Amino acid sequence: MAGVQTGTTLDIGAGTITGSYLVQTRGEGDKDIDSEDYFDQDGKRVNRTVYNADDKIELDLLCLLGAAPETDFVKGSIAAHVDFSDHWVEDAKLTKSKAGRRAVVSLTDIGIT
Repeated sequence: MAGVQTGTTLDIGAGTITGSYLVQTRGEGDKDIDSEDYFDQDGKRVNRTVYNADDKIELDLLCLLGAAPETDFVKGSIAAHVDFSDHWVEDAKLTKSKAGRRAVVSLTDIGIT
């Protein structure tokens, strides 16, 4: 069933990903920053060099029949899921309840596979 709105138009929908997952929320706009600070003899910061600023996303997924989050999103490795095969899995929390399985994953686009 499609959502029905009354009043101000909103940008709704979290998008979709391939496979057996429904996207509940997709957090965007975060960055993983690799930087180094330099200080003078008085302890005052005088410079910060940013080496990398990688995009991060967080997905809250409902698992449909056939979903395999335990192999698609292994913490500490590149994601095996086809839509994120260039993202590092920073965190993956998998839960089960009587309503179904859910996966909340944090991914960083490190630019390699």
